[in-house]
Amino acid sequence: MHALYPIILFPLIGFLSIGIAHLMATRRNLRLRGAGVIATIFMFLSFAYSVFCFFALRKTESGLIEDKLFTWMKLGGLSVDFALRLDSLSIVFVLVITGVGALIHLYSISYMHDDETPAKYFAYLNLFCFMMLNLVLGSSLPHVFLGWEGVGLASYLLIGYWYEDPLKVNAGQKAFVMNRIGDLGFLVAMFIAFRYSGTLDLIEFQKTTFPPHILPAFGLAVFFACTGKSAQIPLFTWLPDAMAGPTPVSALIHAATMVTSGIYLLTRLFPTISSSELVLCVIALTGALTALLAAVMACFQSDIKKILAYSTISQLGFMFLGCGVGAFSSGVFHVMTHAFFKALLFLGAGSVIHALGGEQDVFKMGNLRKKIPITFLTFTAGWAAILGLPPFSGFFSKDEIIYQALASPHGSHLLFGIAMVSAFLTSFYMTRLYVLVFMGESRVEKSAEPRLHESPPGMTIPLVILAVLALIGGWFGSPVHLGASSEDGGSLQYAVMGCSVLLALLGAGLAYRKYSGRVKIETTFDPFKIDRFYEFTFGKGTRGFSEVCARFVEEMVVQRVLRLTSAIVDLSGNVLKIAQVGSVQAYLMMMLLAVIAILAWFFYGVGLNGKL
Repeated sequence: MHALYPIILFPLIGFLSIGIAHLMATRRNLRLRGAGVIATIFMFLSFAYSVFCFFALRKTESGLIEDKLFTWMKLGGLSVDFALRLDSLSIVFVLVITGVGALIHLYSISYMHDDETPAKYFAYLNLFCFMMLNLVLGSSLPHVFLGWEGVGLASYLLIGYWYEDPLKVNAGQKAFVMNRIGDLGFLVAMFIAFRYSGTLDLIEFQKTTFPPHILPAFGLAVFFACTGKSAQIPLFTWLPDAMAGPTPVSALIHAATMVTSGIYLLTRLFPTISSSELVLCVIALTGALTALLAAVMACFQSDIKKILAYSTISQLGFMFLGCGVGAFSSGVFHVMTHAFFKALLFLGAGSVIHALGGEQDVFKMGNLRKKIPITFLTFTAGWAAILGLPPFSGFFSKDEIIYQALASPHGSHLLFGIAMVSAFLTSFYMTRLYVLVFMGESRVEKSAEPRLHESPPGMTIPLVILAVLALIGGWFGSPVHLGASSEDGGSLQYAVMGCSVLLALLGAGLAYRKYSGRVKIETTFDPFKIDRFYEFTFGKGTRGFSEVCARFVEEMVVQRVLRLTSAIVDLSGNVLKIAQVGSVQAYLMMMLLAVIAILAWFFYGVGLNGKL
């Protein structure tokens, strides 16, 4: 049996070695160089070993490779091994995490070249990848939860990496808190699993038949946990603010890896969750509404990274929709293709921002295709992929989900309609972004025009590789390859595909017509004001409730109880001190009277019972 621990060992070594070196250099006021190269090498080593494990997995008859490292905890009837488990599901995520992660590390070397503490940044990146790999390779729920919490910590550190800026710190705190709210669902699900199965092993506990009234509670607890990590309604508002971190962080955490961990958990627990129609319905409807809501909000953004952030939320909604209608393999397929083209789009946005000296407003760009041609061509591939234009990767995965929303036994015309409208809006806002940045007239400030230049090879090489993957990624990955069955829908499937492509072209055409000429400047607009609603209800509401508790409960209940207790103690002390006369004879007399009273009570009781 092949060992799996090198997959997680390489990024762990990178984190420890770079982190320790950074601490030592900081004490001496030195700027550590070469940390990016070291971190990138370790990630490529992890990717290379993952590819080796992929071919080893294909040769196994069981389709499973397990590597038990040690017994992690043993408490009463609970025994948990620290073991790694690789199968057809986890290998997809492992290859995406290590492969796309290695490219983002390579990109970051040039992007973070002028940063004052690059070693700390790359140490955090390696830590994140280590935790994410634990999440998808863990053989038990506690092991998955370790990675689950670990990526939450690493994302907090990376989002608030530039901690001198209060806005970035607040964004990191917001992401951390909202993820912790969702994590409560994970803990509840673990408690339920152990209560009714006696084990937390991911394979063993799913062999248990849960009571009919418990199964929906388990499934909804798991789903609530996933809404936090994967930014679904109601816990999705942290993701747009998380764009405050460095752009490569946005590409790694909020496009390709961390936000897809919810899809991984749902798919991993598919045998149990799929037994409840209620859970599947909630997942599908929430995913569809999230895809639509985020797509609408993306149409009103002017920050290039926030447009892509809402796009990520919308695409995650498509993945949840696929899981909700029972097409888990289609959802995982979209995870893979989305990792290619969304990482490409984020890194392309980073290249644009780099060329403009930090500018992120799309209405201060325009006609950049000649200034940064490599970025333009690669970004075009990502744009075509997210629109779902054939033969790009998004065409295969997105249309499969839309088709399943209609044809699956768990699908409906309502879900199909919402998915089609969301796909249309996706085409509109992404073409709006594409045209405002690369087409039309230049709106770049005159002071920035002389500095316009293409990004260095360290940034453009990852863009080219991801562009190739965005083009061909749909051909070498499909639901069939992931171990799911696929039935030919005949003319209906082709009709859905045709309508989806036509809608994409229609949305692109409308956006091009509106934004290709002279553009009226638009400001960022929040049509739903969800953040304000949360601030009013949970923020001000919690503070108001606290003030009520302080004013009334504290004064009228707590203080009165304390005063009453003090009065009782004072009264009892005054009564008891009467007996304290300071005379030994009096104390002896009191003891004698007490003995006589006890004996009288005893003999009186004996007389009533008639027994001695």
